[in-house]
Amino acid sequence: MNNITNYIWLIFLAIYIISPIDAHPFLFDDLIAAGVMLYMLHKNSKRKKQYQQYYSNFQNQSQDNKAEFNDTRGPFTLDKAYKLLGVSSKSSWDEIARAYKEKMKKSHPDKVSHLSEELQAKAKELTLNINEAIDLIKRYRGRS
Repeated sequence: MNNITNYIWLIFLAIYIISPIDAHPFLFDDLIAAGVMLYMLHKNSKRKKQYQQYYSNFQNQSQDNKAEFNDTRGPFTLDKAYKLLGVSSKSSWDEIARAYKEKMKKSHPDKVSHLSEELQAKAKELTLNINEAIDLIKRYRGRS
């Protein structure tokens, strides 16, 4: 559900709880409505917290990457590929693969589909850069 639908449901549930008109003469329906309302508020706050956490991590990561990759239009060098993955050139292939998987978990477009379009575009760009980096390292090390 999107945010507008959540807010409409929350308003509807609040009005239902406050109103003297009930579907059941006892408090059971009000308690159920209050429980659903609390669950939706909890879910909404959890989603907001995840969004803020992802956005702050993404912002910190993009600031770090800006310092390292001022000119992304130029050729993608091996040094840039290692820096993007956060490993050294002396790292083993297992460490490189682990770093690649970790970066892809955080920035894959499917994982951020619930966020804003701007963050989705940045995640897509970062994913393309990560894939280009791993391909360059594979070619250099003779992996397929």
